[in-house]
Amino acid sequence: MPENFSTSYKPHLKRLTEKRDLAALYNIEQWCENMCIAFDRDVAGQEIKFNGTLRRLINAYPLVLAYQGKTNESELFLKKAIDLWSELYRNDRDNQNLINLIDPTINLLRLYKLTKRKSEFDSLLNNISPIYNSDKVHLGGIKVSKSDIGERWEALYLATLDECLKSYTADSNFNAVFSLQDLIPEKYSNNDIYIESKIISLIYLNEFDEALDICFKQIRKYKCIKNGIYSYRLYELFKKSGNESKSKTVLNHLIACLKKTKLDSLSDLNFSSYVIAESKESHSSSLVKNTLKSYKKINDEFNYGMTVLDIYKNHPSKDIKTEILEINEKTEYFILKKHISHELNLPFTEEGGNKENLKEITKRMNKIINPSRFNS
Repeated sequence: MPENFSTSYKPHLKRLTEKRDLAALYNIEQWCENMCIAFDRDVAGQEIKFNGTLRRLINAYPLVLAYQGKTNESELFLKKAIDLWSELYRNDRDNQNLINLIDPTINLLRLYKLTKRKSEFDSLLNNISPIYNSDKVHLGGIKVSKSDIGERWEALYLATLDECLKSYTADSNFNAVFSLQDLIPEKYSNNDIYIESKIISLIYLNEFDEALDICFKQIRKYKCIKNGIYSYRLYELFKKSGNESKSKTVLNHLIACLKKTKLDSLSDLNFSSYVIAESKESHSSSLVKNTLKSYKKINDEFNYGMTVLDIYKNHPSKDIKTEILEINEKTEYFILKKHISHELNLPFTEEGGNKENLKEITKRMNKIINPSRFNS
């Protein structure tokens, strides 16, 4: 590995080993229709505290709002959901309500990160993370101990660790990533959440030898898609250190392996899209065809559109442009529309088409959250 030499290449800051809770990012109206069906089938007229469908809807609905660029509405809904579970706990002291507080609180933390509200993010993280509070955390203004939420304490620890590391890498605070290793138990520092963040930080700081050792250790450890992800980080390492020959060899090998790999999850498909964008694979590539076909199979409008747009950037054609324009007409994904408008030099319009199902799920969710009880 060359000493004290690096190029201007910048590795992806997003953690590629991240698991996706969602099966797909559907067309938003279709998504809202599915939510309405689930609500009417499993939530309407039912007790809410132990209702798993309701918890999933409370997670999905503010996400739908945020994907449309309605971040203020998303924040307000999350705060009302937190108030709902907090009030129910104060009424009946049932710990299930404390468990129900975890997801909307984590999603509010993610929203603060998305909207670059660092002070709110840091304040909430310090209150809710077991990293900084080994005995008790504060959820919805309530002191919560490990015994109160049982095995969900582990999920809270991992989620807040993940968001903390994402914040550090996004802010290029790479030394803080290393310092965190001394604060967390070994089982967490040996988790992919921490290991990939550490590799990213090492590459950015030109600590190539240590990054190389960790990459090879992880590549030997896995035979699944994570083997490919750490191979991709190895590619980035060689690219950043100026070893163009080795970086091309690794990337070509990775593409060949992905062409033979069954991409059967959203995480797998998202990783394939990263590789397609980086390698500038053409529309005729079998990897591109398989990835787009799989996105269509699961009705993932957002990631399909973003991948097609990446292909167009590297291989512009009339047919691909026509398809992108059709996507732009029907999609309500704020980020996708912004990227399309920028790439094709189009006027940006936020409003999409029919939103009847969005209105319907909004009515249903407001019946549960009961906004009249809160100050908006």
